[in-house]
Amino acid sequence: MLGRDHGAAMSRPLALSLAVRSWFDALSLTAIACLVASCVFAAVPAAAQVKNAPAIGTDAPLRWRVGGGNIVSHLVGRETAQLYAALNGIGAKLGRMDSYGWRDLSRKPAPRDFDAAMREAYMHGITPIMLLEYEGSYQTLDPPQPIGSYADWYAAGRAMAKRFRPDGDWGRENGIENFGVTVFTAINEPDVQATIPKDAYHDALAGLADGVHSIDKTLRVVPGGFATCNSHGDATLRGYGPAIADLLADGRLDGIDLHTYYNARWFPLTRGQEFSAQSCFDRVKAAMKISRDVNFYATEFNVARDDAWSDETLAAKLFLTAFWDNVGVAGANGRPATVLASPWNLADTGRIEGPAYAMAAREAPWAPDARARVLAMVLKLAGDKRITSLDRVRGLVTLEDDDGIVIAWQNLPGWTDRPGKELRIELPAWAQRAEVWGFDGPRETVPVHGGDNVIELPANETIMLRIPRPHP
Repeated sequence: MLGRDHGAAMSRPLALSLAVRSWFDALSLTAIACLVASCVFAAVPAAAQVKNAPAIGTDAPLRWRVGGGNIVSHLVGRETAQLYAALNGIGAKLGRMDSYGWRDLSRKPAPRDFDAAMREAYMHGITPIMLLEYEGSYQTLDPPQPIGSYADWYAAGRAMAKRFRPDGDWGRENGIENFGVTVFTAINEPDVQATIPKDAYHDALAGLADGVHSIDKTLRVVPGGFATCNSHGDATLRGYGPAIADLLADGRLDGIDLHTYYNARWFPLTRGQEFSAQSCFDRVKAAMKISRDVNFYATEFNVARDDAWSDETLAAKLFLTAFWDNVGVAGANGRPATVLASPWNLADTGRIEGPAYAMAAREAPWAPDARARVLAMVLKLAGDKRITSLDRVRGLVTLEDDDGIVIAWQNLPGWTDRPGKELRIELPAWAQRAEVWGFDGPRETVPVHGGDNVIELPANETIMLRIPRPHP
């Protein structure tokens, strides 16, 4: 792998920075162990890190757009230690927090069910994404629990927002400022069982959105994630997408949450962007016939370590492409559309749901599997950077902050229009060197310069370039 000027003879690669290699070795071994034991945060309480946090959105720093779940509201302490260790271990800032007791049997909201979990999330430096759980099987419980009316969900949205928005009732009661929930979601994967009446589903989300916005119009409301574009190729989401199209069109719902599980047989990202989060997002919007540029959410995604992808190293390699697919979803205007992208399941060792999506190698203390190590590496490299450019045709995502630039290149057939061993890229005037990173860490450092560059890179995998900004 060599760096060279366009039209010039190839230059010798610079020696890989000892500091870079030492940093990555530490990340892989000692630092990971330290992170899961929370020693990294010993000097500064984790709670202090969420005060004055950037707003969640498409222009937030990368680590503020990545998380995991589920933080179940009635489980605190020992039951959630593994997940918080994982979130802190990879350097993510968000956590999906769900509740099964958010309302009583008469469908009156019970917001205090979240109180203890909110306090724990604050102490661990994690900002919650709230999920009000409901699924079709609840309709056949004894006694039955129907989804409820617009008025029921309006009351729930208003109660949750009033209590848990930043500086809401819960924050004031606990003396906590500038921390709370700004993204409210409900009814996870309604298209799996597909038994909730679609008009009732529509009215529930309309009520939730109107209730939340009656407290604060800047808060975001999103339908719980959909599964069947990914699992069955159904862009209508079994009809649940078109059922809420008007709520997306008028802005009451902020965006669409799509769960994407890449699988060697059923959703093979190795066959190109036909099997991507971007493709599903575009097709789902088309099926809804909405013209507004709505946002994209991914509260679940992963690469299945199963069948032809059962090798841990291969799964990690593919995960890097999957990550940038979800983070780099673009709207119709070509600008970043992703608000958040959270893999499933950071805390599981396979004991709960089997090995395919389990991203923990060990419990107590948590240790990452190969895919989670990739995620920790990406957030170490780019976690404080913001996306400044997307090019889905070339397969490029560019992020920047005061430290420099990170460029992710999805260098696989079907993911870029120019797959191969060379990347031609325009760099800023201050650029002097580029660190080449793969899923397995740093590869080498190559000389670059301001203007047009051609860099030799490995083919058939996603590669990242880190171009540090020189400092006096």
